Amino acid sequence: MAKMDKSKRIKRFAFILSICLCVLWGVLGTGASLAWFNDTSKDLKNVFHFANFDLQVFHYTEDEKWEEIEADTEVFDDQALYEPGYTQTIFLKVVNNGDVPFDWYTAVSAYRIVKGINVYGDEFNLQEHLLFGLVNDDSFDSLQNKVATRELARESANEPLGNYSSNSVELGAGKTTYLALTVHMPEEVTNVANYKHPHQPEIYLNIIVYANQQHN
Repeated sequence: MAKMDKSKRIKRFAFILSICLCVLWGVLGTGASLAWFNDTSKDLKNVFHFANFDLQVFHYTEDEKWEEIEADTEVFDDQALYEPGYTQTIFLKVVNNGDVPFDWYTAVSAYRIVKGINVYGDEFNLQEHLLFGLVNDDSFDSLQNKVATRELARESANEPLGNYSSNSVELGAGKTTYLALTVHMPEEVTNVANYKHPHQPEIYLNIIVYANQQHN
């Protein structure tokens, strides 16, 4: 993360998000042809068909392009100033390029937390003052409408930041779905989350997209 000039780091909340994609690869489709046993034939033939299980995840960049993400891609703006009322939303796209449907879900976890010292000289955890939300839709235009305003985005961010897991959702072969992830600092947060230089708080998050092949 780039370092800002020390004089500009007052009231700055560093938020770094690295996104990790963890795909469970387990592909096996089976079919069998059954031969009836009689006096003239005792042949039994088994045919195994292996499915193509292919998942990709993209994020929507500032220049309005979809870019495939890697394990260390930062999708939130780590230069953003998190202060009471600040809201940030990013968009992801999950694509099933395979020929079988799968069930997918998203999990969020904080794997590293650096506590800060506020202007009162007290230690605080920035995670306790941020909320997280996730909304998904099969249409990108429809999804954007769901978080089109700051008020709508804030309404979706009602979970404590970290240790979040969504319900599983089916994604058909060749289909695409979209996600909006929002991080919000409520306006009610006071100077208890205003850090005193140089004791800057930090949160490192993993966003993990899991996909499991359906079993018949």
